[in-house]
Amino acid sequence: MNRLKRKVIAVVTAMVLATFGLVAVAMPANAAAPCGAGKFVEKIERVPWDDDQFQIVLTPTSEARWHAAFALDPRDAVVEQWHAIQRCVPGLYGALADTIWDQLECHQLNSWIIFPKEDGNWLTGSTYELESWRPTVARWVNGQDLIVTECLNLLGADPAGPFGSPFRPGAVDLHGAWSNIA
Repeated sequence: MNRLKRKVIAVVTAMVLATFGLVAVAMPANAAAPCGAGKFVEKIERVPWDDDQFQIVLTPTSEARWHAAFALDPRDAVVEQWHAIQRCVPGLYGALADTIWDQLECHQLNSWIIFPKEDGNWLTGSTYELESWRPTVARWVNGQDLIVTECLNLLGADPAGPFGSPFRPGAVDLHGAWSNIA
């Protein structure tokens, strides 16, 4: 999408948010700041999964979304978020670091796009779920490939296959949906 269209969409987004009211919640003065809190990060949490896998859940600030839409270099927010992740989640090296970076970059650069979902009004969701079991992609991958795979969320736990199961490690089909498919 060219920059002009992106700016127009961002302005419309800002007007919608202003119309419905954007409420900021102040943290009590004596409360400890959540891990990673900063200009572009509200908090970062590490969620363990089966088979020593994990998920990094980054909650972006509204400024991060605004920055993705209007900044001359929107990737500088990705870099700042990446440094916050490295402070909160040690041990991110090699292919693991590459896949976490790819997911983070995809989520942040597309975070300004409005697309109502179950967990909020943003295309990338209200949080960025960065998962250790997602495969790395070729370094020359273009943004469209990341968007088509929903920031690698459609790529399964098995990096050998192009598209694996969307289930997470240890995830349970609580409603029996897969067994009820005719």
